[in-house]
Amino acid sequence: MIQSNEFAGKIVLVTGASQGIGLEICRQFSDLGATVLSVARNKEKLETAKNTIKNNSNVYTYPCDLSVESEIEKLFHKIKEKFRKVDILVNNLGAYSDKVEWNAIDYDLWIKTFETNVLSAYFCMVKAAEIMVENKTKGVIINIGSSSALQVKKGRLHYTVTKSSLHTLSRVAAMDLAKHQIRVNVVSPGPTATEIVQERMQDPEQRAQEEARLKKIPLGRYASTVDIANAVVFLSSSMGEFITGAILPVDGGYTIGETV
Repeated sequence: MIQSNEFAGKIVLVTGASQGIGLEICRQFSDLGATVLSVARNKEKLETAKNTIKNNSNVYTYPCDLSVESEIEKLFHKIKEKFRKVDILVNNLGAYSDKVEWNAIDYDLWIKTFETNVLSAYFCMVKAAEIMVENKTKGVIINIGSSSALQVKKGRLHYTVTKSSLHTLSRVAAMDLAKHQIRVNVVSPGPTATEIVQERMQDPEQRAQEEARLKKIPLGRYASTVDIANAVVFLSSSMGEFITGAILPVDGGYTIGETV
C-alpha cells in the first residue's frame, strides 16, 4: 500500500503538465507529499492548472519549450540551482495529430512529431539522469507511451513510429541506467478521457468514431486520467522498486485485440 507520505522530500518533474494526464500526475504526487515541478510551454495554462490542485503550495511551474534542446538545458540548470536534485522524471509531453495517409506526411510534421514525442523525452532523461547519478539518487524515470506503439492503426504512421521509438528508448535506457539504480519504465495508455476526447465527442462524425473505438475496449470504458496517474505513481513508489524496462499498458484490454 502506498503511504500518504510516500513521496515526502522527493522532487518530481512532470512534463506536459498543463492539462489531462500530466495535470493529474502532478495532482497525485502533490497529494502524496512530493515537491512537484510542473513543466509545459504555456505559462498561463500552467498557472491555471496549478490552481486546480488542492495542495499546490509544493507545486512549482516552469514554462519551457521542450522541443528546443537549449531550453531543456536552461530548465535543468534552474532546477539544479534551486532544488539540487531530481528524484522522479515523468515525460508526459506528446504530440498527437489528425490522421494522415502514410505517404502524405510532410517533412515538417515528421520533425515536429519526433522532436516532441522522442527527442524532448530523451534530452530530459539525459539531464535528469546526470543529476541523479551526481547525487547517487536511486531515481525513477517514467515515459508516457501509447497503445499506438503496441497496436498499429491506419493513418497514424508518424505517431506510431515515434511512440514505438519512445518505448524502445526507455528499454535501452533502463539497461544503461540500471548500474546506477535508476529505473526506467513506460506507462502506455489506451483511449483516455482527456480534454481532446471530450472535444471530439461534440462533433457528430468524431463522436461516431469515438463510440466505435469504445466498443473495442474489453473493460467497456475509456481510461480516466486517474487510471494513468495511478500507474505512474505505483511504478515510482517503493512497491515498484524492482521493476525496470517494463511497458505497462493501461488500456482496459484495448491492445489485447478485438472484442467482437
